Amino acid sequence: MLGDLYSVWLETRGAAGMEASEKLNFSLDEIVKPPAPDLDPVAVSSSGVTVRWTNPHWSEHFAHQTLDCELRYKTSKDDVWTCLDAEDVSQEGHELEDLDPFTLYEVQARCFPGDGQGFWSEWSPPQPFRTPEAAPLGQLDVWQKVNLPENPEQKRHLLWKALDQDTARGNILNYAVDFLDNHKTIVASLVCVCCNVSVPASASYAQVSACNSAGKTPPAILSLEQTDLPGPWEVRVLPIRSLGLNVTWKFSPSAGAAQPEQYVVEWREEVSSELLNWTRRPVGCSTVLLRGDFRPKEPYLVSVYAVYAQGSNSSAPVRAYFQEGVPSAGPHAVQDRSISSTVSLISWEEIPLANRSGLLTHYTIYLKPPTSRSPKVYSPIGATERSYTLEGLEPGMPYQLWMTGSTSAGEGIASPVHHFRTHGAHWQIFVAVLLSVGFLLLLAVVVMLIMRTRVLSFCHKVLPLWCWERVPDPGHSLVLVKMGVQGAALAKEAPYQAPAKPPEETDVLEITEPAPPQMIQPAPVFSGYEKHFIPTREELQRLA
Repeated sequence: MLGDLYSVWLETRGAAGMEASEKLNFSLDEIVKPPAPDLDPVAVSSSGVTVRWTNPHWSEHFAHQTLDCELRYKTSKDDVWTCLDAEDVSQEGHELEDLDPFTLYEVQARCFPGDGQGFWSEWSPPQPFRTPEAAPLGQLDVWQKVNLPENPEQKRHLLWKALDQDTARGNILNYAVDFLDNHKTIVASLVCVCCNVSVPASASYAQVSACNSAGKTPPAILSLEQTDLPGPWEVRVLPIRSLGLNVTWKFSPSAGAAQPEQYVVEWREEVSSELLNWTRRPVGCSTVLLRGDFRPKEPYLVSVYAVYAQGSNSSAPVRAYFQEGVPSAGPHAVQDRSISSTVSLISWEEIPLANRSGLLTHYTIYLKPPTSRSPKVYSPIGATERSYTLEGLEPGMPYQLWMTGSTSAGEGIASPVHHFRTHGAHWQIFVAVLLSVGFLLLLAVVVMLIMRTRVLSFCHKVLPLWCWERVPDPGHSLVLVKMGVQGAALAKEAPYQAPAKPPEETDVLEITEPAPPQMIQPAPVFSGYEKHFIPTREELQRLA
């Protein structure tokens, strides 16, 4: 019973006899341990948070003795408790102060006998509660999605990041968006949910505020204009395994030029052109580590913007890969064009972006002639090249050709095999034509000799008489020959004398060939048709 004195000791028996420990004298009042208190639901109001508890088991047996209690509380995501000593906590309840708005907390309590004898009770089961909302803090991080040069028809979008729980301090109900023109006159206002909206064509500025039940944030203002002021240059992106993409850049403003207010580094997927995220860096900073869910073999575009009060200007986007792989396809549309019998120009189209899996370092051409088992390798060929000249080929030979692309991860899959044939040499063509013509001529002569009689007979039937009839040559006449000999002899015997009178005219005997017999013309036959339609001679004379 309470108030009685008890003694406790320990005895042991062994071969050496029995031994006993020292006695421990105590009273039950000195070792009492209260049960854990029962916490009531936490009372949350706009004025504060009140925690109350009871201990019915202690009140039943120790109604004459009070309890001193301690409290501890923490946020649900933390592991460290905030403790309130018994001197600061009343026996029945306590009001918690300086809590973060709209935050989930846990609270526990334990008690100790008021006379200072006994032990602390166990901590009560945790009682969760959430603090009331408050107006959100800070400003939104607002940015715009600028169209890429290859997609100018896409609309611009205004983007912003949702507030985290610490700055939202409540449930964000909506966002108030205002678009303004160059004169800061509102051209459009709307209330929308998170976290993007199309930009009107006439808008030059945008301002966005986040709203909850207790208030809203100050408006975040962004200039939507693109300025000609200097932008970053020499942007480099280096992947860092298991961390992200490390981006560096340079900026050298001209003397007297305006200074940027800050830098914005954005990254997007190049294939889908989806803007993933952006981050801001202060002026004077020239590097940032981008962290995110970067996928291997996927191309990303990284751009750095210099942000001014008048607008922004960006660097050229840089393609980057978090982890490269080998290309999953070879170059497309491989073609050949013969320059000569020993030279061919090979052209191709670059590997599609979705199949590159990395930054191309070079191309490789494999050329296999029919006389060789192993192909001849032409490498490296620059990644920006789209054609290559093959020299030293054999004339008139068929070839097989295929190509591959390579990244830092290695050589990729080959393109389909392309077949082509070189032209023959010019002297070979000349000899072939000459032999063909000679053979045809020889064949024609042989045919003429064999078919001479038939050919002549055919010509006699087809051609006119004058084409094939043999006409005597007067120069070969025997009469003229004899007359020529006699004239020459007379000329030698008699001297030349001028004629006293004109020479006598030679009698000419005219021989008239009989006229060919005339063909009897058949009498005309009149059918009566002419009488109706053809005019008579008398009618023609009258008309004349």
